Amino acid sequence: MKKFLLGLAICVMCSLSASAYTYVKPAQSVYFNPQTSTWSEVKQSNDDVQLTNKSFIGSGGYEEYYYNDGKLAIGPIANLGFINNGQYIAINSQDLKFYKYTFKNGEFSYSELTPSDVQKLYPDYKIIKISEFKNNSITINKKFMKKQKVLLLNDTANSFYKYNYEPSSVNPSYIKPFVEISHKGKIIFSHYGDDTVESPALKIYVKNKF
Repeated sequence: MKKFLLGLAICVMCSLSASAYTYVKPAQSVYFNPQTSTWSEVKQSNDDVQLTNKSFIGSGGYEEYYYNDGKLAIGPIANLGFINNGQYIAINSQDLKFYKYTFKNGEFSYSELTPSDVQKLYPDYKIIKISEFKNNSITINKKFMKKQKVLLLNDTANSFYKYNYEPSSVNPSYIKPFVEISHKGKIIFSHYGDDTVESPALKIYVKNKF
C-alpha cells in the first residue's frame, strides 16, 4: 500500500501543470548550502546539507524534510514546493499561501511571500487576493474566447482546509491557488458545498469582455 501511495503521489506531482516549475517529489533529496544560503536539486559542494522530502498524501496532506540522521529539519508548513533561483518556494495549497524557507541560527524558518513576490513567480496569472472578495463574492472579466489564469492568494487569517472547486475542471492541477477559466459563469470554492458562517463559500462570477 505504501508503495502504491508513493507511486500515486509521484504521478500526481509529474502531472501538475500550474507552472513550469519542477515540484520536489516524495522521497527526493534536495540540498542547502549554509555558506551561500542557496538551495539546489543536486549536491554542489561538500558544504551542502542533504534534506529528504517526506510527503503525506491526502486531501489534508503535507510535506516535511529530514536530515540524514533522521531528525526533522522542516516541519509541516506546506504541501509541496520547488527550487527557483537558489530559493526554496513552498506552497500551502489548503491555505492558498506561499512561503520561502531560510536558515538562521542553526534552524530553518519560513516567511510568507508578498503578492508582488508571487506575481513575479507566476507572471501569466491574475492574482486575486481573498481580501478583495466582498460578501464572499467577486466578479472578474475575461476576454471572449480566451482562457483566464487566476491565482487565489490568501492575505487573511482564514483557512480553506479541504475546500474544493465547483466545477472541478477549473482546478486541473489540484493545487488549490491555481484556477483556469475557459467560460463565463459561476465558480464556487467551498468546504464540501457548505456555505455557513464557519465555512463560507467563495463565489467567483466570470463575465466575458469583448
